[in-house]
Amino acid sequence: MVTRPRQTFFAILVLASTSGFVPSVYGQPPYSTAAWQKEMATGYLPYRRLVPGDFPIDDRAHRENGIYTAGFFHYTYIHYCIAGLGPVVVRVTDWVVRSGFDRNKSSRKSWFRSAEKFLEHEQGHLDINELHSRMLGNISLSDLPQGEGKTCQEAETDLEEKLSLLAARYSREAQAEQDRYDMETGHGNNEAKQREATATIKTRLKKAGITYAHR
Repeated sequence: MVTRPRQTFFAILVLASTSGFVPSVYGQPPYSTAAWQKEMATGYLPYRRLVPGDFPIDDRAHRENGIYTAGFFHYTYIHYCIAGLGPVVVRVTDWVVRSGFDRNKSSRKSWFRSAEKFLEHEQGHLDINELHSRMLGNISLSDLPQGEGKTCQEAETDLEEKLSLLAARYSREAQAEQDRYDMETGHGNNEAKQREATATIKTRLKKAGITYAHR
């Protein structure tokens, strides 16, 4: 059977207030924080080495796929408002991206017996998701957009829209790579091309300093 896994790559915007928010360094995600605990409790798991048991069995989901991998990225930020003689400006003071494996949208069929065979291909989808998520998370504060308006509320809305557009751009770029990956590897059926793609992705992960989270 030809599997046709696709990557679901999306952003959820959460406005973080300065009260009770614990900033984090993206390269060292603190999975014990309340934010990550909430993610995991709702099926959003840290980036990992995939195993067959990660995929819930669901014969109704993604009917065209024997196995389906979905990733996610969620971002939060803290901002402050600067009001002066000119336009009101809102700037980001803390930017955090959490990403990994979306168990809610991933699945495999009960009759699909080739999960082990296609795990390397599925891992590639998750790896690509992580590479693009890390690039988004590693954007410096000075390179993030700022909001402008006549009032703080207008400037905050402007900032929210700009960050949403930024995230959408990274999402489109990631999806384009996911599509190329499927095409070049024949959805994991071309073993030679899959080996080449896997080696290239592993090199990129190493260069970016990306490692699996402890389970």
